[in-house]
Parts: sequence; C-alpha cells; structure tokens
Amino acid sequence: MRFIASLASLRGVAAAVALVVVSAGARAEVEVEGFKFADTATVQGQVLQLNGAGVSSILSTKSTVVAIYLPKKHTTMDGATSEKGVKRIHFFMIREVSARDLSNAMLDRIRQNVPTAEFSANIVATSQLGTVFGNRKRVNKGDEIVVDYFPATKLTEFTLNGQRVGDAIQGETFFPMLMKVWIGPKVRGSTRDALLGGKATD
Repeated sequence: MRFIASLASLRGVAAAVALVVVSAGARAEVEVEGFKFADTATVQGQVLQLNGAGVSSILSTKSTVVAIYLPKKHTTMDGATSEKGVKRIHFFMIREVSARDLSNAMLDRIRQNVPTAEFSANIVATSQLGTVFGNRKRVNKGDEIVVDYFPATKLTEFTLNGQRVGDAIQGETFFPMLMKVWIGPKVRGSTRDALLGGKATD
C-alpha cells in the first residue's frame, strides 16, 4: 500500500512539473494582433532576448507588428541602439502595402529620427534600403520580415518569409539608424514604449 501511495505521489509530482513546464512555455512568447514572438531568438549561435514588441503605424495606419531582439534588454533608445553584438528586428505585415511604399516609409522615418549629419554619412546604405524589396510589387498581409545585423561582417541582411531579399547592407552604423524607424524620438510613444519594455499594445 505504501508503494502504491508513493507511486501516486510521484505521479502527482510529475504532473505538477509538467504543468509548470507547459505554463512556462505559454509565457515564453508575446502575442500582438494575433502574431507571436518568442521570448528569445538564436542568431548565429547567439541567444538574443526579446526587448519588446508592439504595433507600428509606419504608413500612417496600423501596418506592422514588430519586435526587437538584443543580447540584453534595454529601456532607452540610446541603450538599445548602442548595444554591441548580433541584433534582430522582426516584424509581420498586418495589411497589404506596396513594397515601394514600405521602403519609402522606412526611409522617411530614418530621415525624421536621425540627425542630418548621421543620415548623410550613411547615404549609400540608406539608398540600398530603397531596393531591398525591389523585385516585389507588394508585401502581403501576414508576410514575415526579419532583419539581422552581424557585427563580424558589419552586414545587415533582410529575409522575407524565410528567403533572403535584396543585397546585404554594409556598415555598422546602418542598423542602429534602422532601429530608430520604430524607437526613434519622433516615433509614436506607444510603439516606442512597447519595444523598450512596455506593454505590447498600441
């Protein structure tokens, strides 16, 4: 009888552990507008932390849900943009837009959120941004875009639905500028706050 009771007790512990694991798994992601972001991402063997996620009105209306992944979490724009190492911007389209409009909107946001001298110093890299989606007419609702920065080569690479698009953009100062599309000083406060550790809502 004692053996049966012990076995039942062990089963109870196992069930409790399984419940904790499931619960932990349920907490291991953030959902925004129905799109899910894991709390970590592994890029070139480095584990990055989800810094924040939220809705972005990059084209004057809700257009993307976006997340930023960094080696460690930051709550300020300067801290996030100056963080060294591999970094990732991950976003989903929540409506269909033309590829040209998306590129132009990102370029406009960069112009609005960086000093003129900084923009001028990166004019070649920013001009390349305009051609990243050049072979596509539209970016569709639900499309997934990932932008990774690799410090060893100082390259920024774009993927669309898991496939590389455009040429990699050279330069270690380009990616921090690109981050300001979503966390720059002239970005909507709710978006910036969500990506810098606030609520994942707009």
